[in-house]
Amino acid sequence: MSEPIHNPDANLDLAALLEEHIDCDYTKRVPSGLESLDPAGIERVIREADKPVVIKFGKDFCGWTKKLNRTLQVLVPKYRSKADFYEVNIPSYEHLRETWKLDTSPIMVLIKDGQEVDRTDAAEPHEVPPVFEKWFGPPDETAAQES
Repeated sequence: MSEPIHNPDANLDLAALLEEHIDCDYTKRVPSGLESLDPAGIERVIREADKPVVIKFGKDFCGWTKKLNRTLQVLVPKYRSKADFYEVNIPSYEHLRETWKLDTSPIMVLIKDGQEVDRTDAAEPHEVPPVFEKWFGPPDETAAQES
């Protein structure tokens, strides 16, 4: 006789299972550590910028945004000397989809001298570092260690 597929006696670590699938939990947000902007804030930071600006447009409870946020938590401190980083929650400002031509989410937009110069929809941990190196050169490892 074969063993049943579901074994009620098995010790299931539900907390570990849920943590593993946090990207699927639409009740939990994974913070990026970036300052959040509203439309007026976007205009202000672009106008006042003295170095490149990266604005991440995403949806707080989207699985792909959560993946990107985890990566940004690690990468942004290594690039703070080279650019300023911000985020915008698209559902809070739906009109920005058209204004910024956002056809996917999340998306990061690079702005230099007040103009968009590049954008990326990279979200996987292995995709984002090459984008940042293309945009800013190698990371500042000493700055990341001091944080």
